[in-house]
Amino acid sequence: MPYIGNSPKNNVRGRFYYTASASQTLFSGADIHGRTLKYQDGGYVDVYLNGVLLQDTTDYTATTKTSVSLVSGATAGDLVEIVAYGIFSAADTVSASAGGAFGGQVTAPTFQTTNTTVNTAAFRLNDQSVTIDTTIGSTKNALAIGPLTISATITVDGNLTIL
Repeated sequence: MPYIGNSPKNNVRGRFYYTASASQTLFSGADIHGRTLKYQDGGYVDVYLNGVLLQDTTDYTATTKTSVSLVSGATAGDLVEIVAYGIFSAADTVSASAGGAFGGQVTAPTFQTTNTTVNTAAFRLNDQSVTIDTTIGSTKNALAIGPLTISATITVDGNLTIL
């Protein structure tokens, strides 16, 4: 199944670790692992000081997309962890900007197979009678649900379950 949103290789969540010097308030650039701090929006950043979650605007600010500033200076040796989350927004699939509108009922396509009409949205619709000779191959499983009237030949080489 395809991944919806930023792919994991594009930093859905980035963790940056810094060891503070005495009274240090600004954290930016390469962390202790050589990863350079960057984020898309300061509203999607968590900052921890020695494992304790700090409060945005009360304890730190993150507005530059490349740095975090503590309100109070850290103590030498403190561990500052910055977790930056990626942002996902869905594409404009029904273009409102081009005058499109979306409303009303969504109808899934239907298609006809031998003796069965299938609606691909929420239900699988089955006929209540078998009027065409049918063979269930040895590598196939079949399922029929509900009352069933059979007026044809059904050859079962595989598996047939009738509920």
